[in-house]
Amino acid sequence: MAVAIGFVIVGLRKGDPRHRVLGWGYAGCIVVALASIIVQGLSHPTPFHGYAALIMGGVVAAVLTSRFRSKIGAWRSWHGALMSLSLLGAVTAIGGVIGGLALGVGRGPVYYRMFNGVIVIFTGIGLWIINTRPVIWGRQPTPEHRKVRLWFTAAVITMSGALVLAQWIFSR
Repeated sequence: MAVAIGFVIVGLRKGDPRHRVLGWGYAGCIVVALASIIVQGLSHPTPFHGYAALIMGGVVAAVLTSRFRSKIGAWRSWHGALMSLSLLGAVTAIGGVIGGLALGVGRGPVYYRMFNGVIVIFTGIGLWIINTRPVIWGRQPTPEHRKVRLWFTAAVITMSGALVLAQWIFSR
């Protein structure tokens, strides 16, 4: 549900009442999904459960940036980037599930190799889409917005790289 709402939000004008209502619906759905992943991981944690916790932190930070917009420079860029990150994480997770179903495996070295490929490919495509969306950064991004984009891109690459490395180690 969160992914469907997220894709609708991506295509809509930002900041109007419809965006806010759908945004709260998206936030609620993604928080429930992430919380269930995190709770499931309490009995048998994997690197993906840690990734889900980081994405949850990003969603909370995205909501806080919009709530405290008067105190945060380039808050729209931070909000858009962090919410885009949560959507990217959800799409990547779905890609891993579909890949696992296609391979007939849900864990083990074969699954983690496939999932690492999904993470690398989806992260690359997702960053390209997110970084070229003028609705997030503006048509002519200011230096402040370009700095947010740089930090965001570095954080996503670091998180995805750490997840791939951790899963590679975990699957050995």
